[in-house]
Amino acid sequence: METESFLSEVRRKYRDLRPSEQKAAELILEKEGDILDWTLEQFAQTAGISQPTVIRFTNAVGLKGYKELKRKILEETCVRKRRFPVADVLDYPISREDQMMDIPAKVIQTNIRLLESARESISNYDFIKAVYALEQAEHISVFAMENSSCTAEDFVTKMTYIGKSAYFNKDGYMQQVNAKNLTSSDVAVGISHTGKSKMTVKALACAKKAGAVTIAITNFEGAVIDQYADIILRTDSRQYQYGNAIFSRCAQISMVDMLFLGVFLKNYDENLRRLNNSWENTQDLIYEKEDFES
Repeated sequence: METESFLSEVRRKYRDLRPSEQKAAELILEKEGDILDWTLEQFAQTAGISQPTVIRFTNAVGLKGYKELKRKILEETCVRKRRFPVADVLDYPISREDQMMDIPAKVIQTNIRLLESARESISNYDFIKAVYALEQAEHISVFAMENSSCTAEDFVTKMTYIGKSAYFNKDGYMQQVNAKNLTSSDVAVGISHTGKSKMTVKALACAKKAGAVTIAITNFEGAVIDQYADIILRTDSRQYQYGNAIFSRCAQISMVDMLFLGVFLKNYDENLRRLNNSWENTQDLIYEKEDFES
């Protein structure tokens, strides 16, 4: 087996591995460079498997043990950096040698991992506080920029479907104008993966000063936006590099879905009626079979 094709070999053999061995493969594909500093015990603990399982995995991919596994990873890392520049801006390494057919699996695997981490990070206490605040709000304003803007639009759309007064404007200046006009009866939601987006942080700060209940949806613990949030909803428990923001929408959208369903459940019958009414009122915007036949 050629050193530069080792990770490709792991990917090819993934489906043939036992579930416990697949955890070892996933860790290698996810944390390739970090493994070089880990002992066998650390690798097993991080993967959530036993040390004998790690050894069985190495045998399954044609190696004699953990030391040879680390040597293979070191060799491939050196070769890839020298011959195949890696696009580290992405959540996973991708280089010229990668196969097009691997991309769907890589993206899906990344999103699954982010969602699992988000599930571990959610505080039930803060989540319930956020649901109650949103349900009781006279008006909901959402602040976000760039990648998080689509999450903000999805948030407002869902809330509008069940009759909540919700607002989002992509213009950062208008977000601050809106924030300064909020009251103690309103809720402001700031969405920022890093928690450092100046326009989003400023808008949430203005909303808090105006007396609104403020909610921050962010990834990084101790982020700047936390200072102006009454309620903090963390979308991840681990610290990621910048490139992971590319996939931040997956966890953010899921958080929006959770909040929407939480608010929906608070007044189930009335919200169901509103949702059905919204659906009925948009039916004339949907093409029917006869529209194509005429």
